Amino acid sequence: MNPTIDFEKKTKNLIDDLKSVCANYGLGNDGNEFKIITQVFLYKFLNDKFAYEVKQIDKNIAQADQWETALKAYGPSDYEMVLMQLSESTARLQPEHYISYLFENQNQARFAELFDHTLLDIARVNNDIFSVKTDGGEKIMLFENISKYVTDKRDEFCRAIINKLVNFSFEEIFKEKFDFLRRYLSI
Repeated sequence: MNPTIDFEKKTKNLIDDLKSVCANYGLGNDGNEFKIITQVFLYKFLNDKFAYEVKQIDKNIAQADQWETALKAYGPSDYEMVLMQLSESTARLQPEHYISYLFENQNQARFAELFDHTLLDIARVNNDIFSVKTDGGEKIMLFENISKYVTDKRDEFCRAIINKLVNFSFEEIFKEKFDFLRRYLSI
């Protein structure tokens, strides 16, 4: 199968899976469904772009079975050196921002709060790079609390989201160098 067509199919499946999660928690065809899917999709994209870029910088991370574990083992100054080498268009993530971290901690009490805090912290840390300014100069944050849109079982909702993200990867498509985000977010 053509790699691009295979990736497109996997991407559409991810979006369908996220729509299904939203529908299962009362948000199917709700106005907030698009906000949730867009933000979650963007979070996954930023996480995978970070992984791809870090692997380009450091061959030890690229060769590791789990890049997250290899990078977490770096001391603070070595970690900061890696972050300084990232391209301007790559979000700066800390180990507690990784999707794998949320996946590993999904059984914590009040997981929805951890999930939302992670998104907000990524937005805060990367505010200068990724915020949008209104005509009046006000910065609009990249992410917001998405669990607020679910009225019940917020922890379960966020767990379902993380479980859909953990087995999907954008990394291979970064080699292709085309703007697929614009293409898929209109689906």
